[in-house]
Amino acid sequence: MAYQPSNSHVDELFTRVLDADQQWGPLLFLRPSSAERFGVARVFALSVLVGGGFGLPGSIFLALCARAAHRAPLPVFVFPLVLTAIYFCLCQLSVVPAWNRRALRLATRRPVAPTSKRP
Repeated sequence: MAYQPSNSHVDELFTRVLDADQQWGPLLFLRPSSAERFGVARVFALSVLVGGGFGLPGSIFLALCARAAHRAPLPVFVFPLVLTAIYFCLCQLSVVPAWNRRALRLATRRPVAPTSKRP
């Protein structure tokens, strides 16, 4: 998929938020450099870690609610799997295009030749 360079305010907002180290927390190792594309494997790894991290406690909470309501609980893997899929899709539709447009813009920017001083 070819990304067209864009300087939209939404792109700037997404990249400004994602550039902040504190937004990444312990997952900072998954953030690419600003000139590097955000690949599918990286998005998938991020989605699995976040989806599993929030999905497992959510599954336990849903199982407790189902027990209190005298209903059969969902299998414990369902909620983390659903969250992983949602995070992956949302990331691919929002953050990744903005990040990759900036990476393309930074990668295609030609370096400025140093000015030479003549004696």
